[in-house]
Amino acid sequence: MKRNRNILGVALVLSLVAVLLPATIFAAETGEVSCTVSGKLISVSVTDGSVAYGTLDLSTTKNSALYDAINNANGMTPAQTQTITNTGSVAEDFNMKTSNAIGSTDWTLHATTPGSELFTYAYLVSDTAYAGSAAIGAFTKWATAGSYVADAGGDDVAASGVKYLELEIGMPTSSADYAEHTITVTVLAVAHT
Repeated sequence: MKRNRNILGVALVLSLVAVLLPATIFAAETGEVSCTVSGKLISVSVTDGSVAYGTLDLSTTKNSALYDAINNANGMTPAQTQTITNTGSVAEDFNMKTSNAIGSTDWTLHATTPGSELFTYAYLVSDTAYAGSAAIGAFTKWATAGSYVADAGGDDVAASGVKYLELEIGMPTSSADYAEHTITVTVLAVAHT
C-alpha cells in the first residue's frame, strides 16, 4: 500500500509539473520577404541636334520651321525642326536655356529687340511637327542667356513622348563681327511633379 502511495505521489507530482510548465513549441527560426524596386530614369534626347541658319542679313529673322510663302516666310527649306524625346521611364518636364552667340565678338541675347551686337532668340514647342499648311504659332523669346525656363520644352511629357522644337534668331542691327557664331540650346529633363 505504501508502494501504491509512492507511485500515486510520483504521478501527482508529474501531473503538477506538466500543468505548471509551459509547453515547448518548435517554429522556423527565419522567414523571408521578397521585395522589388525599380529605379527612376530621367533622360532626354534631342535630334537632329543642329540648326544651320547660314549667312543672314543684319536686322532679319529666320526660324528652323518649314518655309511656306504664306504661313512662314521666315522658315527654311528643308526644315530643321528638332525632336525632343523623353527617353526616361517616368513623365518629365523639359526646361530649356540658350547661350549668347559666341564668335570673335560675342552677340549678347536681348529679351525684346535686336541692336548693335544684340540678338534675340526664341523657341516654339508643339506636339506635332509644323507642316506649313497653317499659320505658324507664336515664338517665345528667351529673356536671358544661361537661365533655364521651366517647362519651356514641354510639361508632363510621358515616357517615350515627343515634342517638336522650332528656333528663331533675330539678327543684330549692326556688328563688327561677320564670322560664324555659335548658339547652344540646352534641354534639361526633370521628373514631373
